[in-house]
Amino acid sequence: MITTEELTADRPDIDPDRFGAESGALSLTSATFDIDGDGLLDTQSFEVDDALIVATDTDGDGDADHLTIVDADGEYSAWEFHRDADGRERWERVDEGGLDR
Repeated sequence: MITTEELTADRPDIDPDRFGAESGALSLTSATFDIDGDGLLDTQSFEVDDALIVATDTDGDGDADHLTIVDADGEYSAWEFHRDADGRERWERVDEGGLDR
């Protein structure tokens, strides 16, 4: 069976257990999917420990703008990245829940 590890050669450095609003920018170095169908690879999926992470660069700057983390128990959280006018970087949780709900 193929795993997401086999689909990506280089994965971003992220700890799904500690990820939160103050986590920094997440550089995508090996996008393998074109989620929006525009012909450009914009999304990378990978596994860290027992979590599946899907990261998407919606504006083409090389950093993830949207991130979804699904753990082994089916709990998930979805995040959006923001750079404020003063240069502050932050992630905002936009969804969370469980796949069995």
